[in-house]
Amino acid sequence: MTMVRTIVGTMAESLAEAIFPPSIYCIACGSIIDNSRHYSLCDSCIEKVQWIEGALCEKCGKVLGDRYRHNLCYDCRRAERSFDRGFTCARYSLYERSLMMDYKYRNRAYIGRQLGDILYDRMKEEDISVDFIAAVPIHSSRKRIRGYNQAEIMAVQLSRRWGIPVKKNLLIRKKATKAMKGLSSYERRENVEGAFSLFSDKESTIAGRNILLVDDIYTTGSTFDSCSRVLKRAGAGKVYVLTFAAGGNVPPGDRL
Repeated sequence: MTMVRTIVGTMAESLAEAIFPPSIYCIACGSIIDNSRHYSLCDSCIEKVQWIEGALCEKCGKVLGDRYRHNLCYDCRRAERSFDRGFTCARYSLYERSLMMDYKYRNRAYIGRQLGDILYDRMKEEDISVDFIAAVPIHSSRKRIRGYNQAEIMAVQLSRRWGIPVKKNLLIRKKATKAMKGLSSYERRENVEGAFSLFSDKESTIAGRNILLVDDIYTTGSTFDSCSRVLKRAGAGKVYVLTFAAGGNVPPGDRL
């Protein structure tokens, strides 16, 4: 059944791309464009993306803000991270949220290829050593409904551009977790505690290797911490994390 849903998801992706080819239509607003537009975004939409700039958290990579006087964001100052360093491309504001909703919930899987290109442009100048790329898994029940793992599409495209292999089925999400929206930092950690495990017979694959974990959005880092703990316990070397967008540097008490 899972294979059938995967095939259906791939067919839906191909059909949607045939109807709305990203080289002709802006992936965000649908305006007609030509293939010279970066990431298949029209001039108006690409200007709306809040690309990261300024001071960044030295651990997770989110934007700190002009008036913030620490090297680590609020969350990283309070939590002991299991991953080594994080990177992101944009701030998760209303515009980025709208694009992610289209990508994940409106059957527009092809957007992931452009997001993968964005991830590549973010990482190509970073001086880190990565042995392979892996996607944060989604639960099988969610994948049956959606038809695809949005992080995996991004990871595969990043792999194509960067020339670094992607390892599928490295981690498994064995627990169907609740949606993170509205949960406190503590509740988020509890929600994903024990949610991930290493796919069978993968220990030898990751022993001593540096891994880049890919997902769509970074908020408090709870999901990445949970995944990274599993990988580190299995002998992974460095674990880096990468997302398209990250939430703002918000004090825990002010977070909705």
